[in-house]
Amino acid sequence: MNIKYLLYAALTELQKAAKGALAGTEIEVIADTINRFAIYSAVASAVAMFPGPAGVIAMLSQCGLVWGTYLAINKHLGISLKEEVVKFIGSAVLTNLATAATTLVASYVGATILSWLPFANLLAGVLIAAMGYVLIYLSAIVYLNILTKVMRVKGSFNLDQSQATKELIADVVSETDVKGIIKEGTQLFKEAYKNGEFKAARKNPTCPYCGEALKEGQKFCSVYGNKLN
Repeated sequence: MNIKYLLYAALTELQKAAKGALAGTEIEVIADTINRFAIYSAVASAVAMFPGPAGVIAMLSQCGLVWGTYLAINKHLGISLKEEVVKFIGSAVLTNLATAATTLVASYVGATILSWLPFANLLAGVLIAAMGYVLIYLSAIVYLNILTKVMRVKGSFNLDQSQATKELIADVVSETDVKGIIKEGTQLFKEAYKNGEFKAARKNPTCPYCGEALKEGQKFCSVYGNKLN
C-alpha cells in the first residue's frame, strides 16, 4: 500500500472525527507540506557523509524537523497547541517509534559506523537520507492518528504534557503498522531519488516551513523565524 495513500487515509479519518470542523482544509496542501519536510529532512542529512558521529547529528536535526512538521500541520488545521506541548508530543512519538522500529534506529547507528569506513561515507549518507525521509512521513501519519483519537475521545484537540498523553501516544504507535510504513516510505524515497527530487531540492532549496526560496547561508525561516538545519 502506497505511503501517500496511508497519509490521505489518516487525513480523511481526522476529518471524520472532527465532524466537519475541518471541512475547509485542503488535504493536498497538507500532504504537500509533509512531502516538503520529508525532502528537506533527506537533503539536510548530507552531514552524514562526513566521518564521525554524523548519523547521530543527522538524527537530532531530523527530530527538530518532526516538531516543525507537527507545527505546520497544526497551522493548516487551525489547531492551537503551545510549542512546548508539540515538542513533548514529538519526543514521545519518537521514543515510542524507536522502540517499535529497531530498523530505523539501527540505520542511524549503522550510518555512524559506516561513516568511518573508506568509501562507505556515500552509502552512509544515502542510508541516513532515506531514514530521514521516511521518519517524517511515519511521524506525520502517527501524529494525524493521535489527533483523530483524541478528537474521538475528548471531542477536541486538547493535548497536554501529561502521563495520559504519553499513554495515548504509546497506544497509537502500537496500533500503527510501523514496519509497513517504513517499507512503503523507503520505496517512495527510491522513486523520489530516481525522479531527481533531492537533486532539485539541493539546487533550489526552499524553506520547509513556508516554501519560500532560501538564500545562501540563511539559517532562519524569513516568514516564521524557525531555525533551519
